[in-house]
Amino acid sequence: MERELKALQPGRGETSTARRSRGGSTRKPAHAGIDVKEKLAKASEIGMDLITFEVMRNAFVAACYEASNTIERVAYHPVVGMGRDRSNALLTRDGRLVAHGFTDAAAHYASFGPSVRELLKDIPLADMSPGDTFLFSDPYRCGSHVNDTRLIRPIFFEGEIVAFACTVIHWADMGGPNPGTFNPEATTCYAEGIRIPPIRLFVKDQLNEELWSFIAINIRGSIERRADLQAQLEASKLIDSRVKELCARYGRDTMYQAFEEQFDYSERLMLAELAQLPDGSWYFEDWGDQDVNSPGKPPIYVHCKMTKKGTKLSFDWSKCGPQPKASWGCSYATLTGGNYLGFMICFPQLFPLNEGIIRNIEIASKPGTCVDVLEPAPTTGYCSGAFDKVEAVTIACLAGPLSKVQPWRVYPAAVSLTNLCMGGYNPRTKKQFVQYTYAVGGENARTFKDGKSLIFMRFCNARTIPQELEERWFPVVFTRYEARQDSCGHGMRRGGFGLIREFDVLTDIVMTIHGDREKFAPFGLSGGLNAGGSTLIVNKGRKGEFNAGMYATGVKIKKGDRIFYGSAGGGGFGNPLEREPELVLEDVMDEWLTFEAAKKYYGVVIKVKDPEALDHRIDEEATKKLRARLAKKKFPEGTGPHQVHPLGKKIKVAWIPTVEEVQPHITISRPPGW
Repeated sequence: MERELKALQPGRGETSTARRSRGGSTRKPAHAGIDVKEKLAKASEIGMDLITFEVMRNAFVAACYEASNTIERVAYHPVVGMGRDRSNALLTRDGRLVAHGFTDAAAHYASFGPSVRELLKDIPLADMSPGDTFLFSDPYRCGSHVNDTRLIRPIFFEGEIVAFACTVIHWADMGGPNPGTFNPEATTCYAEGIRIPPIRLFVKDQLNEELWSFIAINIRGSIERRADLQAQLEASKLIDSRVKELCARYGRDTMYQAFEEQFDYSERLMLAELAQLPDGSWYFEDWGDQDVNSPGKPPIYVHCKMTKKGTKLSFDWSKCGPQPKASWGCSYATLTGGNYLGFMICFPQLFPLNEGIIRNIEIASKPGTCVDVLEPAPTTGYCSGAFDKVEAVTIACLAGPLSKVQPWRVYPAAVSLTNLCMGGYNPRTKKQFVQYTYAVGGENARTFKDGKSLIFMRFCNARTIPQELEERWFPVVFTRYEARQDSCGHGMRRGGFGLIREFDVLTDIVMTIHGDREKFAPFGLSGGLNAGGSTLIVNKGRKGEFNAGMYATGVKIKKGDRIFYGSAGGGGFGNPLEREPELVLEDVMDEWLTFEAAKKYYGVVIKVKDPEALDHRIDEEATKKLRARLAKKKFPEGTGPHQVHPLGKKIKVAWIPTVEEVQPHITISRPPGW
């Protein structure tokens, strides 16, 4: 009979080794120290010259990375050039992913393959010519949302298409009623800007001005978007030239062979990793804050059952709630992207994602659910909504088997993307503007170490746009840009802290935010607390204060108003009362934690002997008594901020690894070429 485990209920479905080692023991499975890459790196398993194979597979990634750097230097909007909301990929002539750059946006990874394959359905290879480049942006066919525009270029060598280059940039605006296109209250995709089917936008590397004019007249900031488009073209041409160089030096057939060997190599690594994990079924669930267009604004349910048997791994999302009436859900292509990313976060040594990994992950869903929406359902809010939850739930499901044998790969939830868009007339430049920025915040705790703060690691590339740059480009002045105290998920290992951005607007604007995780905070595991949630408050502490929330749509903000924008922290791991008091003291002295939070969540009482000299000391006796009282009282359970997640608490690791134990695994976690 199949084992159905709700999260990880201790004692059920465990191996004898796991049962003996559960509860903090230092006993480890015999295979825990095996380096899979060393075990598999046998010449007999690779069907071509090893040096050529290494050179070519590194060259594939390097070409994409070089293209991404080109976009970073050439693109116009700060969210692309500085924020790195861009990606590049190399694909086979039939649309299988070969490589992507190692500073690319992880949300784009799974969209490359569907984009090329859908392009080929409309425009076959025989109808393409050298210098053709196609623009494509359709969430139902490509994944993500309309802002993520794809420029796809067939790469010719000696008259034959040998591969495709695909570049993705988040265009700051794609039309629609709100600046930035995000529309939390949209009921259909027709309120979310323009979708673009595959069109031949460049012929012989020359822009089709008639087609471009049709796009330009329907979007804001078309001159800026034209500059971003040029960056995409140059990036695709660079990948084109690098592939031609490889074909000229090694031969077209050798490159084809290197593609297949790369897939097989990644597959062998992946299957060897899966072979180390125990078999079984696990499930986890998460929630979106609300469907703002449904009566009562109910939460949105996300559920996944993961089954692992031998080297077969499947994810079943068919029990997710129905597709929301508002913009929160995602298409099937986006579902696969969140699933792949969650898997790759747990197995970073397998990066970069390619066909060898994709073909070994089975993903099932039910059309018409929140993770497999049907046209014309709105999708601009996919990343803060469904994508974020799919990624987090995938990681939580994988915590099931990983907790038994590789507990350093067990992760709580992290900060959710929140998209803040503002637009209007900039009196300094005397032009219309669209400001788009996303949140960075707290990353998840780890079983062996605290989470990182003020960062967004799960996208693999995202950088904070400096406030000085935003002030230069847009009519805003920052008054605060600092860590958000007490926003972490408290735990034996705490999550990272969120970021506060507070700024005054210098002109009348229209503001929209498309976010989440205000009510259902990033969850903790194994008794660790959920993190603090996201927040957006207009005129905080001033006249006219109101909580805009995470779904504010087309709100009119007046000149002189102040916006308080706070991101979520990362979920905690383990009971906060088991955290070393000395670490709590350090966090208080560094002003990450307040004195009140130290007592409330960690039971640590701190005396201030000399505030100027930072002479803070732990009251040992008072701490001992307070911790005893808190242990009897217990922390409240729930899915809200700073509560114990009812499913997350059941995930228990076989042992708590030390930093020294984990170090060999994380220092070699990414193979050559990544």
